[in-house]
Amino acid sequence: EFLSVCVGTYLHMGSNASASQAMELEEVARMLSPCGFDVIIVCCSNQAAENYWQARLEQTVVQVTGTNAKVVAVHEDWNGGAGNGLGTLYAYQKARDKASRDGFDLDAKLSGGASVALFHTAGKGTRLAPLPGAENNNKPGVKLPSLLEVGGAAQPLTVLEAVMRQTSSYAPLRGGRISVFWGDQVFVPSAGIQPSTHPADILAALRPMPSKAEWEAGQLHQYGLIAVGTAGDATQLEKVDYDTAKAYLPPDVERVGTSLGSFSLSAALLAALMAEFAPELVAKCACLDSDPHFWMPLTLQKEDYLAVMGKKGTPAGEAAAHYARMAAFAAKFAPGGGGILGCVDVGAKALWWDYGRLELYQTNNLHAAEEGPSPHALRTFLKLQPQGAPESDASGRQQRNQLGAGLTVHPSAVVLNCRIGSGTIGGGRGV
Repeated sequence: EFLSVCVGTYLHMGSNASASQAMELEEVARMLSPCGFDVIIVCCSNQAAENYWQARLEQTVVQVTGTNAKVVAVHEDWNGGAGNGLGTLYAYQKARDKASRDGFDLDAKLSGGASVALFHTAGKGTRLAPLPGAENNNKPGVKLPSLLEVGGAAQPLTVLEAVMRQTSSYAPLRGGRISVFWGDQVFVPSAGIQPSTHPADILAALRPMPSKAEWEAGQLHQYGLIAVGTAGDATQLEKVDYDTAKAYLPPDVERVGTSLGSFSLSAALLAALMAEFAPELVAKCACLDSDPHFWMPLTLQKEDYLAVMGKKGTPAGEAAAHYARMAAFAAKFAPGGGGILGCVDVGAKALWWDYGRLELYQTNNLHAAEEGPSPHALRTFLKLQPQGAPESDASGRQQRNQLGAGLTVHPSAVVLNCRIGSGTIGGGRGV
């Protein structure tokens, strides 16, 4: 829900705006450079989607990420859903098995320093309805205003490919890790691309630990939060008020921020988690999410964890047993102690373009035809504006068209791969 309030916004003013805009365009340039992941795993809803993305991404991955990554599409055949925790482990397991049939040893590549990205795309796309229906309910296949060359023809960029382009900038700092992303959100960090320092880390928009008044003014009780202490160790919190947060958090907390949910794991931690949850992966039973079942039991005190899970309706005995299991796991994985979970800050003033809800999809597509620093960054990202060109440069807003002499196109409009004889386009917020 953090996404809803930050969509398409630009949060800087005056002279600071120029410096901030330059930094944002620098981050976009990094995304457009050849720096993508070595291996890309896409977790889909069904076999048809797996087949589609395997074929599509093998054709587009170099255009999208600048790197000829190994593409492995899989689907989650898990009755009732695995949750994004077990779902991540299961998707990696399936990708490893599928890649091995091509003679590709995914475990060896990862432990040898390869960067691996996993994109979760499963789901019907209810929040984006009815658009996924036009893509055979393939939610991440919904189109954006940007063109790729596919099979010798111009085709629109998909939402998933946009996410792959954006997240590719993390690859150079993620060797020997698997990075887990969601398939419908694009952001431009305001804190730069920061390295991972812990066996696990989670992306968050951090700020200094607020006062009670600042907490309430920022409505932080509405969001899942990450808090970071002086040693860099992170604590995962559910939606809580200020007093509850102070009670749960360690006393040395310096920064707190809204969690983006996306996380990464070292090769060693991934292997340890897969060994720990091997019974569930074999039986394809249970539903475990990363936040309540991985990060919270690893970072909260037992009584605090039981209280949080009790509010979720989990019986105390079940929550206590899972907490004990994760405590034993942590002791075995890191017998010397030390935090397992860290945080990678994206900055409190990150630009954010969410395509996962229908109204935000419309807003952010129209955003590309608007003026201002955020639309300028978005057009550069979508390759509707040359890198380094001033905001006034509209040369990339019309591409691959056949337009008749009777057609008038407003300079702000974006028109791609169209055949139109006459009429008027744009002049308002049209794309």
